[in-house]
Parts: sequence; C-alpha cells; structure tokens
Amino acid sequence: MGQGRKRRVLLAAVVGLALLAGLIALLWLLQSYLPDVNKYKDLADLVQTALTVLALLGGAAFAAYKLELFRDFEPHLTLTHTINHRPVGDSYVHIDIVVRMHNSSRVRVDLHEGFWTLQQIPPLSDTEVEQIYLPSLEADLPEFPWPALNEGVWVWDRGELAIEPGASHHELLEFIVPDDIKALIIYTFCYSPPVPEETGWDLATVFDIID
Repeated sequence: MGQGRKRRVLLAAVVGLALLAGLIALLWLLQSYLPDVNKYKDLADLVQTALTVLALLGGAAFAAYKLELFRDFEPHLTLTHTINHRPVGDSYVHIDIVVRMHNSSRVRVDLHEGFWTLQQIPPLSDTEVEQIYLPSLEADLPEFPWPALNEGVWVWDRGELAIEPGASHHELLEFIVPDDIKALIIYTFCYSPPVPEETGWDLATVFDIID
C-alpha cells in the first residue's frame, strides 16, 4: 500500500471513529436526559450539544489530515551519499561511494529492492551535448540522459533488511573510471514493493573530480 493510500485510509478511520464517538455520545445524552425533557427548548439544547461534539471531532480529524500529523507513522528513509576519490595507476581514478539509508520515521522500514546508476557528465563533445540536451529540452524533461558508466541492483530477501526507527544501513559502491572524466552523477533508489513509485526513496548527487 502506497503512502498516499495509507494516509487516506488513516484519515477515513479517524473520521469514522470520530463520527462513531459522536453518535455514541448523542445516544447516551438522549438516553440519559430525554425522559426528563418536557420542553422543545431542552431538546434543542441537547441536539445542539451533540452537534457541537460532532463538529469538534470532525474538525480535529480534518486538522490532523491537513497538518499531516500522522506522517511520522509512515515509513520513510533519508538517503545520503558520501563520495571520495583517488588516482590509481597512470590513467584511472578510484571512486568509492557510501550510500547511507537512515530510517527517519517511527516505524520499521523493510527494503526489498533498489538500484543505482553512475553517469558521466564531462568530457563530452559539443555534438554529444546537443544530442543529450536538445531532445530533453523539447520533451520538457527535468533530467538529462547522461552516458551511463555503470549500474546495478540491490535485492534483499523478505525480512533480510529491516531498518528500525533511528537506525541506518550502509552500502558501499566502488568504481574505476578514466582520469579524463571530471564530473559524475550517482543516482540511488530503493523501495518496498509492490508499488515502487509510491513507496520508494531516491537521491541524485553530482560529484566533481578535483585533482
């Protein structure tokens, strides 16, 4: 179940409980005081009190939804990249990337799958830049399809990688790239199926290789 759907279900549950509580309060008031009601004014006051209770409960549920008071009870990861580099040999650079997955929510996060890509920015020829940039500009794409140097996937068995609230998990990635490459993009994405688009977390980092 995606985060948005969970939020809607939770809101519906809160509203349902609020209405149920209001109905119970109304029935209790009617049972307790209706036999003694001799005037319409007393009955009107009774109904007004019950409606006030319902309005307060409904307002509280709406405020909780608008202020997203329950978002901390949905799974959430904060991803960070720590990137280092060093020359190796006469023509290559070693890149190490530590991907930190920190559980910044109040519930356990069970990860099942993920993937990562390492992309090259410079050096590229003017022709290559135009081939990348112009179609993306015409299609109004927010990202450019830079050449991929390396990519891979993470797969964890069910229950293998469970990150408790406040805890972190680290993955190490290592690459060897030619020393003429001066900038890279590392993109990581991890999720809990069955709906990756709604339950996934990602991060893209641009890294300049400075001698």
